[in-house]
Amino acid sequence: MSPRRKPLALALLALNGLLTACAAETGTNASSAGATLVVAMPADPACLDPQQTGQLVALDISRSLVDTLTDQDPRTGKIVPWLASEFSVSDDARRFTFTLREGVTFSDGTPLDAEAVKASFDRLARLPANGAASYLRGYQGTTVVDAHRLHVDFDSPNAQFLQATSGAGLGILSPATAGTPLADRCRGRFVGSGPYVLDHYTSNQEVVLKRRAGYSWPSSLATVRGEASIAEVRFVFVPEAGARTTALRSGQVQVAENVQPADQDSFAKDGFHLLVTRVPGLVPPLSLNHAGVLADQRVRQALLLAVDRADLVRTVLGPRFEPATGVLAATTPLYVDQSDKLRYDPDRAAELLDEAGWRPGPDGIRVKDGKPLTLNWLIPAPMPPVDEYVQQQLRKVGVDVKLNAVPPTKYVEQQQAGKFDITAVAVTRADPDVLRNIFYSKGSNLWHLPQSKLDDYLEQQAAATDEGKRREAVAKAAEWILDHADTVPLYENALVHGVSDAVKDLETDASTRLDLHDARLAS
Repeated sequence: MSPRRKPLALALLALNGLLTACAAETGTNASSAGATLVVAMPADPACLDPQQTGQLVALDISRSLVDTLTDQDPRTGKIVPWLASEFSVSDDARRFTFTLREGVTFSDGTPLDAEAVKASFDRLARLPANGAASYLRGYQGTTVVDAHRLHVDFDSPNAQFLQATSGAGLGILSPATAGTPLADRCRGRFVGSGPYVLDHYTSNQEVVLKRRAGYSWPSSLATVRGEASIAEVRFVFVPEAGARTTALRSGQVQVAENVQPADQDSFAKDGFHLLVTRVPGLVPPLSLNHAGVLADQRVRQALLLAVDRADLVRTVLGPRFEPATGVLAATTPLYVDQSDKLRYDPDRAAELLDEAGWRPGPDGIRVKDGKPLTLNWLIPAPMPPVDEYVQQQLRKVGVDVKLNAVPPTKYVEQQQAGKFDITAVAVTRADPDVLRNIFYSKGSNLWHLPQSKLDDYLEQQAAATDEGKRREAVAKAAEWILDHADTVPLYENALVHGVSDAVKDLETDASTRLDLHDARLAS
């Protein structure tokens, strides 16, 4: 067996054993209608608590465990009712009033009322502001008017909050979750009101969800008004892309996430279809640590100019992707086209590195004061093929990028400790406030950005209640970010999942998370 084929064969063997064991445990046929949907995911999310993680692989699971006050129409961007049957925003965007639906309960049987919403937000506001808690910056508290009516107040205008209430990160958790340690919540020990409940989570193997009996309060966008159609959903963790697609072809799974470009066309026919979602928010970038070598703006600008985005998409990603045209994806509300700032100009990149004192060495890698221009790129495994392409592009201008792929838990630890020069953090959200998540120096600031006018622009867009003024602030923020090379946008992302034709009505929400409630398995 060749070295290239051995990992794939081992992955398939492990997957086959896992699915066989699953069928033995449940006594069901994984392909039978209405029984079990099996989804092959690229990684173990490590944490399921939506208040602590924003990873797509985690929220694909936890989105079905929690409900939110509102939902967002993925086609129009409009905010619509869910747990809140009515909502309003004060003229200064400091007070948000919600009226809750009656009869909603958590999976432990306790009522989801105004007190429960208050407890959930109060608890979230105390978490570190590097995830969902950042949406509550300036939170002054929640006032309970009665069992089904409440006010959420902020110390300054917070225009982004209403959209934030549609995301799983602000999903309402039971008061019983308050005393649960955060590490246990990551393992799924939290209580939501969603259409599914957690059956079990086995590290490096699977997560299994069971349909919740009696569920009857889906989003106003849902077509199924009662319980979910599919009785059980199994998410199996299969890092090898080839193993996921082989499992889909063989019928072992009905959904294979993140199908690679070379395989995509084969799943657009013959009993399969593709679920393709253009991802809003912050495009996949090189996220630059402004400490160390990259404190020099000229070096950062060189990186910005040294990547041929059109060739990256053409060579590595394929026709369902697009080169980045700005910091924000084109599907994001208030998107700004910045194509003119993302030209490919390796000659100018070389000049900037010369100006910064980095001269070509005998092996082509630039050197300054006897030290090579080496950058540590911290990557959560598995490493995507895009990274190797970018590494090759940067080497052409004399930058030696070391690709450091580590397990997701180690990645988080090293990122928080600042042990990197480059990471690649895209944020998926259908709102331009994603810029504040990453580039606000008064937030978690993992990239060590200095305080600047950018903070003012980000605060202005978060506070603006007039769309024109918010658009202006977003444009200024986006312009500042690229003028100072605070990040290196790469490409417009698309999630491409291969799906068996036996699966009907499976879609993604406005933030690209799987929406399992309306999905069904055909007879």
